[in-house]
Amino acid sequence: MSESIITMQGAIDRMNTIKASSSKKIEVYAKRCYIDFMNPEIIRWWNDESEDTNVGRAITRPFYDLVHSCSIPTGLITESAFNSHKKTKDHCFRPQFVYRFMLDNHEQFEDFSVFREWFVMCCSTILVTPNENDRLSSEGTKNHGGEYVIMSPTDKQYVRANLDLFTYSNERSWAKRSLTPASNGINAPSTLLEYEKVFIS
Repeated sequence: MSESIITMQGAIDRMNTIKASSSKKIEVYAKRCYIDFMNPEIIRWWNDESEDTNVGRAITRPFYDLVHSCSIPTGLITESAFNSHKKTKDHCFRPQFVYRFMLDNHEQFEDFSVFREWFVMCCSTILVTPNENDRLSSEGTKNHGGEYVIMSPTDKQYVRANLDLFTYSNERSWAKRSLTPASNGINAPSTLLEYEKVFIS
C-alpha cells in the first residue's frame, strides 16, 4: 500500500489546485479564526473553564463551523461512496479537536503562518457516505458528561472503522471512473498524536 497522501503539506499544496474563490474563502476564514484565537479574553476563558463542556464547545465550535464551510479535497473516496448517489465530505483531521489542541498549546500557534497551516490542514476532506460519516464521528470521539474521550487516534480512524480508501480517475461521468487503492492512514502531525494519548480510552 502506498504512503498516505493525507498530510498537512498535501493540503497546503492542493490549495493551489482548487477554485480561486474557494482558496480566498479559506484564507479569510483562517484569518477570522486567528483573530478569535488571539483574543486574550477567549484564552483566559479557555484556561479557566475549558473543562466545562458548554464552555469548551462554545469556544471550539466556531473554528469547526468555519472549517466545515471549506473543503480541500484529498481526492480520496470510500468504495461505498463511489457506488452511491449520496456522498458527503468528511473533514478527516477532526477540526474541533485540533482546535482544542491548539488552544492548549497556544504559544506554538501565535505566529499566523503556523496557525494558517493547521487551519488549511483541517480543511482536508474525504468523500464518504452519510452513514460512514456518522460512524466516523460516533466511533472517533465522545464528549459527554464533561469528559473528552478518543476511541480512535486521528491517524488510525479509517483503519479502525475498516474503511478502505481509493483515488478515482477523472472521467466526466462517474459511471466511467475507476478506483485505485490508496492508503487509509492519515499522516497527522506527531505533536497532535502525542496530545491525543491523554484522551484515549
